[in-house]
Amino acid sequence: MLALIYFIILSVLVVGSALCVLLSKHPLYGALSLVVTMLSLAGIYGLLGSPFVGVVQVMVYAGAVMMLLCFVIMVLNGARDNHTPRFDRVSLFIIPALIVLAVLIAIVLLNARFGFNAGTLRGSVALTSEALFDTSKASAGYFLIFEALGLLLLSAMATAVVLAKKKLGSPENSDSGEGR
Repeated sequence: MLALIYFIILSVLVVGSALCVLLSKHPLYGALSLVVTMLSLAGIYGLLGSPFVGVVQVMVYAGAVMMLLCFVIMVLNGARDNHTPRFDRVSLFIIPALIVLAVLIAIVLLNARFGFNAGTLRGSVALTSEALFDTSKASAGYFLIFEALGLLLLSAMATAVVLAKKKLGSPENSDSGEGR
């Protein structure tokens, strides 16, 4: 019953923060909303009995990819944003969502038993990596998904740079350069 309550809370957080990604006007707030979405998805993966996938979700997506995305947003913004709104409609959902996530994490950590039982070990990182990155003909081909996602992220970053260069070179953003 408690798992159902956690699932309902986390699913509301996922859907609400995903809507905030779509509705936010500032790209940094959209990125922070996406971090809440990724953290909530990691919680759902943990509820499904996949702690490895949940940890990878936090490390790869909520950590590395979102840090890279925030870095690209800040670099491409070029200090043109003089006024960042401190509180808007997106904050009405994100601030309570972060508080709920913190409370859920605190409850889970306080009630968790951190003992190690060797009988409950179902797999290892070596077995998981052999299954995911097996390149033989008999493999399921999961490594192709990782390669496709890597290419997709690379092309999205290159497209963002190209679009930002076009926007930065447009006449309304440039100074009057007739005297140069």
